[in-house]
Amino acid sequence: MDPKLRQRVIGAVVLTSLAIIILPTLLDGSAEDRERVVASIPEPPKISLKELTVSDVTQKMQQMERDSAARLPREVVDETDYSENEALALDQNSLPIAWSLQLGSFKNEENAVNLRASLRDAEYRSYILHTKTREGDTYKVFVGPMLEKTALEEIGSDISAQMKIEGHVVRYRIEDDAAQLGG
Repeated sequence: MDPKLRQRVIGAVVLTSLAIIILPTLLDGSAEDRERVVASIPEPPKISLKELTVSDVTQKMQQMERDSAARLPREVVDETDYSENEALALDQNSLPIAWSLQLGSFKNEENAVNLRASLRDAEYRSYILHTKTREGDTYKVFVGPMLEKTALEEIGSDISAQMKIEGHVVRYRIEDDAAQLGG
C-alpha cells in the first residue's frame, strides 16, 4: 500500500474515533441541565377515592328504579275505534293507505332540496323522491305521508296561503321509500 494512502486512512480512523468519543459528551449537555428537567416535573396529584360497596350501588339502583317507575303513567288507554274510520284503511296487500302532497317536480336537485328546506323551516314533514325518466332525472318534493286525506288537504291549503305553492294529493307508496333522497 502506498505510504501516503496509509497515512490518510490512519488519520481518518483516528479522527473518527475521537469524534465518537468526544461528540456525545459535548452534545449531551451538562448534568445541571438534566437535573433541572427532572426537577420541573410536578408530583402527581393526590386523589381521594370514595369507597363503594356492591350493596351501596344496588341500593342506589333500586331507589332510581322506584323513582322512575313513580313518574311513569301506569297505562295509556286509546279509546279510538280505528275499524270504524274509513280514512284509516288497508289495501289488498294489507299496507296502510296513506297520502302525500306533491308540491313540485324539478330537474335540478338543488331546487328540490331548497324547497324541502323551506318546508322543513316552516315545520312541515317533507321528503324528496328521485326518479329516472326518459327525459332525465326528476326530483319530486312531497309533504307527508299522512293517513287522513282531509288533514293533508288542509295542510295543502295552508302551504298555498303561506308559500304560494299549489300542490296535489297523491297516494303514498311505501315501495317508493327506497328512492327517497337522504336528509
